[in-house]
Amino acid sequence: MARRHRLFLADLPDDPDDLLVVEGDEAEHARRVRRAAPGDAATVFTGRGLVLECEVADTRRVLTLRVLERHEVERDRPIVDVWAATPKGSRADDMIDSLSQAGAASWVPMETALSVVEPRKNKLDRMTRIAAESAKQSLRAWTMRVDDQGSFKEALNAGRASLVIADQSGEPYQPGGSDHIRLLIGPEGGWTDAELDAAKGAGARVACFGPHVMRIEVAAPVACAIVLDQERRARATRQD
Repeated sequence: MARRHRLFLADLPDDPDDLLVVEGDEAEHARRVRRAAPGDAATVFTGRGLVLECEVADTRRVLTLRVLERHEVERDRPIVDVWAATPKGSRADDMIDSLSQAGAASWVPMETALSVVEPRKNKLDRMTRIAAESAKQSLRAWTMRVDDQGSFKEALNAGRASLVIADQSGEPYQPGGSDHIRLLIGPEGGWTDAELDAAKGAGARVACFGPHVMRIEVAAPVACAIVLDQERRARATRQD
């Protein structure tokens, strides 16, 4: 019985040939671990919106795929960029995985007054790999981007994006109809009064995402999922 395999190939050209010769870790995993065989189905993701439906043609020396269909998938709307303090240890990895599954477009590690973790390049590189694996697992056409650290002041300069800051002092989130949202999640010590005042002065909406105090790695994906769900429901209602 033919099986289906999923491969993430970020280096694939935007207009690949009809016959793909795949090498590297993804190919070896498909050949040796997943035991891919000629005739098996394979879905290839580039993380840039291109999805290829393929058939395994050969696995003897390298993995060769025959492209059957190509799909260009637009980014989900609204776009939600999450700026959040970085949790300690492996909890940060859990947050990245969950944010990707929830549908965040990007994550920026945010430095705040009470932040305690400053992720270095090797940690950010690992998080980028986690986001790619999560995209493959959750069938995302666009990989969540992991950016370099930014300051709270930079976070408030959201351009055309709608600014939302998560805090227990706010009201439950209500959709605002924006196509691009920047969501701010604070550290375990919370926001200082000065930070909340600065956010309000920058036009941010203060929103509460539940009755309980959550750790960062829970609060960030929960808030992102609520924002996306509320905004999409509101859009569907307006279109009806």
